[in-house]
Amino acid sequence: MENSILDRLLDYIAEHQLKDGDALPPERKLADDLNVSRRELRSSLASLEASGRVWRGVGRGTYLGARPLKFAPTLRGLRAGASPADIAEMRLLFEPALAQLAATKASRDDLLELEKCARKNAAAKNDEEWQQWDHRFHLLIGQATRNPALISLMEVINGMRVKPDVREKTSAQETRSYFAAQHQEIVSAMKARDGEAAARCMREHLLSVQWRASAKSDEAALRQE
Repeated sequence: MENSILDRLLDYIAEHQLKDGDALPPERKLADDLNVSRRELRSSLASLEASGRVWRGVGRGTYLGARPLKFAPTLRGLRAGASPADIAEMRLLFEPALAQLAATKASRDDLLELEKCARKNAAAKNDEEWQQWDHRFHLLIGQATRNPALISLMEVINGMRVKPDVREKTSAQETRSYFAAQHQEIVSAMKARDGEAAARCMREHLLSVQWRASAKSDEAALRQE
């Protein structure tokens, strides 16, 4: 059902020839136009936001594309020139601690949504679908901390991850299934309120992602020799 709503939303954007920077109609009107509930619409918008395809500002509405720098959370040292290795290193230091804190603060709804993301990741049929739910999964963990400063940093990290030279492509179904299983292990640790286990599972997941990206880079270099 959710994919159908998301497809309808994407069709609406295409039919109205909306482009990056354009505003979507207010939620009530857009929900009426798509014949869906506002709750269903918000879920689809949240998925697009997590994958960097729309941004939302309190009192500003919803806009297509990445959040403009003047509205984006900014932190000293997080620059556009950061390399994929820099971002991977930052995530390895930051996200396990985030998962540990979220394990103690996540609500029941947070955990249900994270489980849904893990299921969607496991069922993803291509890289684009994987990226959509992967970005939402990691952003949700940040939001589950209930800490605005940490959430802002996670938004920055997710925004950096959508850059073409940074995003971790998952073209193989075996890889997607493996990473989805790791996502589920993180959720299981959070459901048990075991912060240390959640941190350990997140670290193992990010190391797996980092190792795979490094292996692919080595393979590409060998092919060029």
